[in-house]
Amino acid sequence: MKHTLHPKHKIPRTSAIDSLALLIGIIQPLTTIPQIYLVYTSKDVASISFFMWTSYNVASVILLLYGIKHKLPPIIWAQSLWIIVQTPMMVAVLLFR
Repeated sequence: MKHTLHPKHKIPRTSAIDSLALLIGIIQPLTTIPQIYLVYTSKDVASISFFMWTSYNVASVILLLYGIKHKLPPIIWAQSLWIIVQTPMMVAVLLFR
């Protein structure tokens, strides 16, 4: 632990697993971008479940609030990005059905 000027306030070091979790939290949601592209170019939403993507978004909002409350950057980044990529899928179902 690093020490600040005040002896009772310590700054935790970031471990390798913390950095990896943050990296994966950013990369994993981005893997949905090809699916978004495919849906919007084909306008085919026959096999897309609005309920599923809405459920994912509700869960992401809850987890984002949890991450914010506990100041957990990997969760904040991951859930923010998931909301960003899940919402266009929900919109696509509404637009192209």
